[in-house]
Amino acid sequence: MPALLLHLTAVDRLAAHASTLPPEFARAIGEDLEYARFGAALPDLPWFGGLVVGFQAWHGRSEAPHFSRLLREKAPVAFGLKAAELVANGALVGTEAGLAFLAGYLTQVCVSRALEPIAARLTVSHRQQGESETACRQRIEWTWSLFYLEELHGGATVATTAIRARLQIRKASGPRGIGRGMYELMRVSSNEALAEAPTKAQVDGWVRGLYLFSLALSSPLGRLKALPAARLSVRELYRAPGLDVWSAVEAGLARTRIALTVLGGMIRRGSFTARSRARFLEVLPEGSPAANPIFPELQAQPAAS
Repeated sequence: MPALLLHLTAVDRLAAHASTLPPEFARAIGEDLEYARFGAALPDLPWFGGLVVGFQAWHGRSEAPHFSRLLREKAPVAFGLKAAELVANGALVGTEAGLAFLAGYLTQVCVSRALEPIAARLTVSHRQQGESETACRQRIEWTWSLFYLEELHGGATVATTAIRARLQIRKASGPRGIGRGMYELMRVSSNEALAEAPTKAQVDGWVRGLYLFSLALSSPLGRLKALPAARLSVRELYRAPGLDVWSAVEAGLARTRIALTVLGGMIRRGSFTARSRARFLEVLPEGSPAANPIFPELQAQPAAS
């Protein structure tokens, strides 16, 4: 969950430079930015469930929720390819809404892979006595999120109404769940790729939990989650010799653009054959972020569409 704000901000950055995307994705993310945010947020949304929605996300939890682990580690690329095939066939949701969802989803896949080597290294070197590995990672990723947002937009990043808008993943604000069509898109894709899917009630609970979290974060309570006044002690988690989170996110966004270029060609041709999928997997191999890291110096060139 702590990386969710960073992923959503990365999607906003992708949208701000939409001219670098294939035209269909540029239009979609411009028209339906909230659906792109939903795609980027999806693997983190289960953190906002629980007996009291939003509570566990605020205070952290001892381990990642079940569907978060599935979406990140089991078959994240197969999930995206199935969703793309459904969108190409005009199934379940409007084409632009579906394309926006795909753009956001692939953004978090690529950014997660670019950040993973840094996260693994920092978790070893900055884990405090008595701190669990999960808690350490949450602390590091939340620090990244706040520094990244501050670097892009400056000023206060929490305890303001602006932060609530950045966490909005539905067209309309408020404590409602996700639309039926978007839910069906993720349900069918999840069943195909992961052999199971959350219920709509579960997903709606996650969305409501995120909404409550955004209310708390934009209120004076948000100051409790702000960067500490003595920032030098935490800046080494974001940018230091041999460590640059900004550049890692940029590498993730560069790979996102490559992936969307290849995927756009598949969607335009309606081609999801084994050969087409293999070409896509050359850009984004299947598996967890740890097994498929992205480094700035290893950016591939986009395949012809």
